[in-house]
Amino acid sequence: MGTAGKGAWVVPAPAYKEVEGWEGSGDDSPGYRCGHSLTVIAPTKGHGPRLILFGGATAIEAGATSGLPGIRLAGVTNTVHSYDVDKRRWTRLHPAGDPPSPRAAHSAAAVGTMVVFQGGIGPAGHSTDDLYVLDLTNDKFKWHRVVVQGAGPGPRYGHCMDLVAQRYLVSVSGNDGKRVLSDAWALDTAQKPYKWQKLNPDGDRPSARMYGTASARSDGMLLLCGGRDASGTPLSDAYGLLMHTNGQWEWTLAPGISPSPRYQHAAVFVGARLHVTGGVLRGGRAIEGEGAIAVLDTAAGVWLDKNGIVTSRTLKSSNEHDASSDLLRRCRHAAASVGSQIYIYGGLRGDILLDDFLIAENAPFQSETDRVPRSENQNRNHNFNSDSRPFEQYTNNSHETAPGFRFHTHLL
Repeated sequence: MGTAGKGAWVVPAPAYKEVEGWEGSGDDSPGYRCGHSLTVIAPTKGHGPRLILFGGATAIEAGATSGLPGIRLAGVTNTVHSYDVDKRRWTRLHPAGDPPSPRAAHSAAAVGTMVVFQGGIGPAGHSTDDLYVLDLTNDKFKWHRVVVQGAGPGPRYGHCMDLVAQRYLVSVSGNDGKRVLSDAWALDTAQKPYKWQKLNPDGDRPSARMYGTASARSDGMLLLCGGRDASGTPLSDAYGLLMHTNGQWEWTLAPGISPSPRYQHAAVFVGARLHVTGGVLRGGRAIEGEGAIAVLDTAAGVWLDKNGIVTSRTLKSSNEHDASSDLLRRCRHAAASVGSQIYIYGGLRGDILLDDFLIAENAPFQSETDRVPRSENQNRNHNFNSDSRPFEQYTNNSHETAPGFRFHTHLL
C-alpha cells in the first residue's frame, strides 16, 4: 500500500527475489564476481533490451592488514556478458578490437546501444583514464578506444559516471591512489574533438568520497548517493547535479532522511524513484534489516523503506524474518533497470562471492510521481566513432524536475 507524503502518493521500497527460469551455463554465465558493472542498452533490430555485465573480481582474499575480505587483483577480469531480458538468457560476448585491461571498481554508462567504460583497478594497478566503448550497434560487437584531447579525470577507481541529459558523460569522485576525490568532470558527446571539462558547480558541494553511486534521471539530473570519506566513514547524504540553460552546473542537497549511511552499494532510477540496495558500514560491516533496501522518491522528496516514509535513521528492530532484506545483505554488486523492473547481479556477502541474479518491481502501479519529463530524443542512438555529431538535434533547453525535489532551473 502507498502512503501520502508531502502532497504526493508514495510507494514503499519493493521486495527482491531471485530471477526465475534464466538460461546460461558454462562460460555464458557470469559466475561469481563483485566490483563489476551492469548496464542496460537500448533494443536493436535483432534484440530487445539487454544487460551488459563487464569486469569485476572473480576471487577474494583476506585483507593483509584489516583481516577483512578484499579483492584479489589477480582474479580481476575483462570478460563481457549479455543478458537478453526478453529471452532470459545470459551469453558471453567476444567483441572484436582491443579490449580494456581487466578491471574492477570502474564506472560504466550506456549511450544508446553502446556502453562507455572509464577507470578502475586491476592486476597492473590503476587503469588509465582512457574511455573505452563497447559498440553493440547492429549486433556487431566491437571495442573502440575514444580519442580525448587534453587533461581529464585521470586514473581512479571507486568513482561513478553516468550519461546526463542524454548528452554529457559526468564522472564524479573516487580515489586516485593518493587521496579520496571530490571533483566532477563532464564530456560533451555532441562536441568534437572530445574534451573533458572540470566542473566548478555552484551550490552545496558534496564532500570527497569513493564507492558512492551516481545515477542520471531521465530529465537531466544526476544524483550522487552515499560513499565513504577519507577517514573511512560511510556517508548518508545525496546530492543532485543539474546544468542550467546558461551552461552553469549546480549541486543541490537532496531532502529527506536516508535509512542508513552506506558505501559499495548500488543505485538505479526507475522514473523519479532512486532504488538503493545493500552496501556496508564502517569496517565493512554489512547493512542489515530494513536499511538494506531503500528508495529516494525525488518527486515527493522523501526516503522510503519497505514500511513507508523514513522519519528516523534508527532502524526498527524486528524478529520477523525478511527474506528480501536478507538477499540484499551484500556489497560490491551491480544494478540496472529495464522498464519498471530492477535487476541486481552478484556482489560480496562477508567473505562469500555471490553469483545470484535478483529482480524487483518498482511499484504495484506506475503513479504520477514516478513519471519524469522525457526528451523526444532520449532514446536516440549516438555514436562516439562516427564523424557525424551525436545529439545534434538535442538542444537541452529545459531542465524542469518533477514536483517535490526542485532545483533552481532559472537562468543564472
